[in-house]
Amino acid sequence: MTCPYCAVRTGTHNFLTDAQRKYVASCCERFEEIIRSDFIGESVIDMDAIADAVAEEKKPEFYYAEQRQQKYFTCTACRGENDILGRYGYCSICGTHNGFQEIEADLVAARARIAAEFYEGALSDVVSAFDSFARQLAKQLAARVPMRAKRKAALERALFHNLKPRAEELLAAFDIDLFENLKDDDVAFITRMFLRRHVYEHNGGEVDERYIKESGDTTVRPKQRIRETSESTSHAANLIETMGRNFKAGFDEMFLPVETPIRYEERRKQMMRQS
Repeated sequence: MTCPYCAVRTGTHNFLTDAQRKYVASCCERFEEIIRSDFIGESVIDMDAIADAVAEEKKPEFYYAEQRQQKYFTCTACRGENDILGRYGYCSICGTHNGFQEIEADLVAARARIAAEFYEGALSDVVSAFDSFARQLAKQLAARVPMRAKRKAALERALFHNLKPRAEELLAAFDIDLFENLKDDDVAFITRMFLRRHVYEHNGGEVDERYIKESGDTTVRPKQRIRETSESTSHAANLIETMGRNFKAGFDEMFLPVETPIRYEERRKQMMRQS
């Protein structure tokens, strides 16, 4: 299995809680007791008696109550079911990080806002969604790739609101190209959209000198109010989805998920399509 938080892979038994280990040990002890005895016939480990004991105030030391965590998700790669603290983590079955499926869900919600004509809010949503997703993968890179302490600290606190410098750092350090298969005009456009998010959230939509300088947008003047359209926000959402796929592809190539459960799920889907 794979730890959903740190991605370490080891035998399933290593993930048992103390209570679960005690339960397994109790079962083994009972089996050993039966095997060593002179009894001939059928022996039963009475689970009803165990359940009754659990209902008492003094519970067995191997008692373990299953508790729902904060995030339940089904892995889109292998269909494995996971229940984790927080929002982001690895699938415990195949080891695929759930970051991209999370940003896909965010994009669905943002496109609904676009359809409802909340364009500026939708743009802020998609930029924030990518920032959250990218920061999570960046922290995993910092945790799993050997590097000097200074670079590690910088990567752990990296913000992707300022898109282009972060993209250049990922390409230089890890050969992960967020802009792969994007045209130059698209890169310039999405960089500008990321900077506009700051204008909407911090300046009430009014352009400042910082935005003009960093974006190179000469079509606006300081204090001028900007607005988005269905076309601009939809295009931004599509480009963010592409960048997310690029980040995921590079990350998965560095930390390969377990192929067997993924291939099994692919075969299942193929059989479903053929039936």
